[in-house]
Amino acid sequence: MSLPVDLDSESAALISQLLLQDIDEIRNAREVRRNPGEDSSPSDTECALRASAEEVQNALRLIQDAELARSLDNALELDQPVLSVLAVLEDGSRDDRRYAEALENGEPLPARSEFQRLLEDPDFSRLSETEVQEEVVPSPPETEAGENESVPESDERHPAQCCVICRDDLRPSTSFRAPCEHFYCSQCLSNLATACIGDESLYPLQCCRQALPMEGMRGVFAQLLLPLRRSLRAKTVEFATLAMNRLYCPSPTCSLFLGSTADNAHDLRCRCGTVVCTRCKQLAHPTRGCEENTALEQVIALAQEKHWQTCPGCSQIIDLQQGCFHMTCRCRTEFCYLCAARWKNCTCPQWEEARLLDTAEQRVENEMGARARAAAPQIFQQRVQQRVERLRYDHDCANGHRWRRRDGRARCEECRYMLPEYLLLCRSCGIAVCVRCARNRL
Repeated sequence: MSLPVDLDSESAALISQLLLQDIDEIRNAREVRRNPGEDSSPSDTECALRASAEEVQNALRLIQDAELARSLDNALELDQPVLSVLAVLEDGSRDDRRYAEALENGEPLPARSEFQRLLEDPDFSRLSETEVQEEVVPSPPETEAGENESVPESDERHPAQCCVICRDDLRPSTSFRAPCEHFYCSQCLSNLATACIGDESLYPLQCCRQALPMEGMRGVFAQLLLPLRRSLRAKTVEFATLAMNRLYCPSPTCSLFLGSTADNAHDLRCRCGTVVCTRCKQLAHPTRGCEENTALEQVIALAQEKHWQTCPGCSQIIDLQQGCFHMTCRCRTEFCYLCAARWKNCTCPQWEEARLLDTAEQRVENEMGARARAAAPQIFQQRVQQRVERLRYDHDCANGHRWRRRDGRARCEECRYMLPEYLLLCRSCGIAVCVRCARNRL
């Protein structure tokens, strides 16, 4: 016996109990009609009733187990903010104790951990007090219908909006609003924060080329759950540090970001116990001078051999794979790929002609389709020449892209992910990208 899958747990449990009652009634009726001298061995009908009862009882136990699991899951979800606050307090106390022990023993002081920074954050202090109070102080009893009731302001005064990423309907009062007046649901904002943690090119978070506010009650941090907020804060500190000044633990099993070498002139102790020299960024060597970082020297030699360029802002090594010589680094520094001068401060050409032609052909294929090259070669080449002249002087839509949807499976030109349903195509420059790159990267 199987119950409909769309039933809620209460209805399914009620139906199971009614079935058991029906089976018991049938059994009792058969016992009443049984003759005294009749064979006492169970008949086929009784075996079938017994098997049905066992099946219904098993189904009822599954329903009760599922309801218990759901109840535990809800309890954990409600308690998660409090558990996260307590975890931060415990980790911060542990790091403070390690710092105090190193200070007392005259050892190199460990780098301040993210937990210690978080404990000093006023927003976290207010949040922790709020979470603990909400856990300890019971909520007021619900009033009866019509007694002290009021319609939420957002229901009457604010019309429904849609998320700029997933297009789900939402209300401004329960969503995040970007400076460009686009709205984000909590899930899409969390996904963007998670993607930024693993992809520095999304930092700083932006929408339509306008930076998203991070701090304050209406900032990004305030909209995220505490574990994600903690991870994003740590990454923003790391990404905001110039690449040439970033210090990481040299232990291969740790590699924790320790801060900026510009702020530390002495050896630092990592949480894993490794002592790091802030000058050469290798293991501390108190009895001898710094040696050359052989790994860094090998990377620099390889970059010179491959003719890779170095960002003048953060010294990050960059390889040009497609597009023009106008480079925008992860640190938002704009420079010329040929001479590494700040953009518009040199006389180098903006394009290599072969790259310009390849890019123009790709953009025309975006507009006309992949079969246009063979189906209408003359029109295709004419469009390519028009696109070449346009890209030569306006390759990045300085005044903003004008997006339209293009259905069909295709690969995003920026992040290189294959999108199964559609991309956004710019009416001006012809670039085809995913929604995230269109809103948060370009």
